[in-house]
Amino acid sequence: MMDNGNPARGGLPWLVLLVMSVLLQACASVSQTRDALRTAEACCDDFAAMSFPVIRSVNPSDTPVVVELNDRSPVYSFSTGKSYFSAYALSHGQPGSDLLLMFAPGRFNALNSGTFCPIVTYLNSQHEPIASEDLAIRWVSADKSRTGYWTAAQTVPAAASYLIVHTSDEMLSRQLSIDAVTENQTIMVGYAVATIPVTRAAGYRCLPVGEVQVILLG
Repeated sequence: MMDNGNPARGGLPWLVLLVMSVLLQACASVSQTRDALRTAEACCDDFAAMSFPVIRSVNPSDTPVVVELNDRSPVYSFSTGKSYFSAYALSHGQPGSDLLLMFAPGRFNALNSGTFCPIVTYLNSQHEPIASEDLAIRWVSADKSRTGYWTAAQTVPAAASYLIVHTSDEMLSRQLSIDAVTENQTIMVGYAVATIPVTRAAGYRCLPVGEVQVILLG
């Protein structure tokens, strides 16, 4: 006798199979993204060979500089690990300014429960790296929900002439967490339906691709 597609018969329900398929595709996408980075050819042997378009100075009321890193972006073998990157030259007066990064899970990243986790490398006028403090990343949300974004800020070193946005092996081993996420959940109370707020943690693994907005203040 044929099953006729009854989800209650012939093995797992179709909904469970669909969820499993989505999860497997998500894991495959993350794995493929990381594999693509590992096998990608580095653009150059040193920082001086990179292209450095001038980054404009912007205020919070202006449109931020949007940096999008994907498998078509140039790759460099940093001391912190291999990474896609986007490099810029600083204008006069920008060193000493406050650098603000804003980023959130995008369409691809949300599917994979991940987000691009940036770090910034600064170079002096001789294209030599300058040590800088780690970015302090925090979640910003008006209602303690998944609707929000991460921010990371630091002061541009006075001797900096260039900046490079990328990620690192250490970052890719981390997970960014949102400690207090409040979402409405519908439950049955007897014969009635009630909606209650539920607060729980949410975690997003760091990915080597994604989008970040760059703002220079000062």
